Amino acid sequence: MKKYLLLIEDEELWQKFKDLIDKDLNTEIMELIKEKVKKEGKK
Repeated sequence: MKKYLLLIEDEELWQKFKDLIDKDLNTEIMELIKEKVKKEGKK
């Protein structure tokens, strides 16, 4: 599996995201991608 670098320039936004996640960063990103794919696939 390829790994991707997440770049967020807005420090406030990054802090909010880190505060929201329950698991490790990679797991959270994979779940977001899976949700997006499910939504796109229903069209």
